[in-house]
Amino acid sequence: MYLEPGTVIRSVGNPVQEANMMMDPNFEIADLPVKLELRYVIESKMAAHGVECPKVDYRTKDLKNQQLTPEEEQRRKLRRERNKVAASKCRMKRKEHVNTLRKASEELEAANSQLESEIAYLTAEREQLEMMLDAHVCNMEKVTGRGPA
Repeated sequence: MYLEPGTVIRSVGNPVQEANMMMDPNFEIADLPVKLELRYVIESKMAAHGVECPKVDYRTKDLKNQQLTPEEEQRRKLRRERNKVAASKCRMKRKEHVNTLRKASEELEAANSQLESEIAYLTAEREQLEMMLDAHVCNMEKVTGRGPA
């Protein structure tokens, strides 16, 4: 079974109950990131079949962050600052793009509305001219006594 990225597993059954082990009643698998969810499922299935697996504390913070040298910490801080600036710039650029599209859409809607009113005007003028032509033909028939040629 493959999961889409960002998919949250809400439940997987509880194979731990079969192995007569206690499980934390407040534990929600949806609180875990995907990798941890998969690790939990694997460990639970292994425990259900009596296979030993290393115990992992899921609630501890990333230990890598605690072991950074001051130089690495400075680089990380700099990288985060650059990322923050880049993200802000990207958001501003996206807003400008959306505003440009919105403005173009409004202009096109106005032009469309103008063209529709022009179509209505020309249609009414054509009908009036056709009516005048029909009236003219009728008058010609009366004067000459003949029908249209």
